[in-house]
Amino acid sequence: MKHFRVLASLIALWLAAGAALAQPAAVQQLQNSQQQQLQFPPSSLRVGTNAPELYQGENDDIGAQHILRLGNTKEAAPRRRWLEAQVDSQVFYTDNANFAYSGDRIGSFVFVNSVLAALSPDPFAVGDGRLSPILGFSSQWYNYEDSQMKRLDFDAQTAFAGLRYQKGLWQYNAGLNFTRIVTQGSYTETYHEWLPNASIQRIIPFNNNLALIVGDAVSYHFAEDSYPSNSLGIFYVRDDLNCRLDNTLFVTLNWQPVNNLIVQPFYRFQYAFYPNDISTQNRRNDYLNSFGLNLIYSFNPHASVRTYFNYTTKTSDDTLTPSYDEVNGGLGVTLDLRF
Repeated sequence: MKHFRVLASLIALWLAAGAALAQPAAVQQLQNSQQQQLQFPPSSLRVGTNAPELYQGENDDIGAQHILRLGNTKEAAPRRRWLEAQVDSQVFYTDNANFAYSGDRIGSFVFVNSVLAALSPDPFAVGDGRLSPILGFSSQWYNYEDSQMKRLDFDAQTAFAGLRYQKGLWQYNAGLNFTRIVTQGSYTETYHEWLPNASIQRIIPFNNNLALIVGDAVSYHFAEDSYPSNSLGIFYVRDDLNCRLDNTLFVTLNWQPVNNLIVQPFYRFQYAFYPNDISTQNRRNDYLNSFGLNLIYSFNPHASVRTYFNYTTKTSDDTLTPSYDEVNGGLGVTLDLRF
């Protein structure tokens, strides 16, 4: 009987540890994807010009870049648009898909497909600035090419609402997201979170072709993990381990060397505080540094392609959380429609 209890304990520990190890990979992948969105891609090409804005609102700050005027110069003012639909597809290779120590890393191609629908009216004039509300839903499908990672294929479904206020060269954002991660096939929920967030950024234009964007983003993840039930009752994992406060500083240089092409080198530093950690007396601190380069080419106001490269390092004072480094790079295409 004693040997049976020991064996049962080991099995329970293995099952719970497997769930604990598998779950953060999806959460980390989703978080890294969310952080990449802090790099502001250029807005769609505006009617009457084939030069993309280096940053949202540039034409209002330094005047429209009329490289090529199309159509009748006496055309009526465009009607306000209220809806946005977006489809995005990308594939990238990562040398550390499981975010593990050097000896345990797994390289894999990752396919990410996304759809988005939103109520997103054109900006309203409010005071000396412009206010842009948004309310919508997006769904993403993450699929791994490596056979060891395919069991972690997952979907991320997000409902979001937000406000963006731009005044001169300053931009302020506030929002609230609800995201759930589900397994593919059975659609079993493994994680969900409420995410209130806010950010501020300053645009520093050098000339018509070059601008620097610096900013800070703060968010809190009210997170809950859904681990498999443990009938043996020997090993317990808190379901709120991934609750955390994130503070992210980012710097992006937007350069337009030729028409329609934007080059974006960037740097991000993220500090994350986990108040419910079980191995560091509730004082877990993570530090993430990311360097990268985006190349974005816009064919027209609706379609663009991109290629990108990222190098990320993460350290933690939690002995159960692996510090890791990762290199990834890939290709993506976006179709964006406004009505």
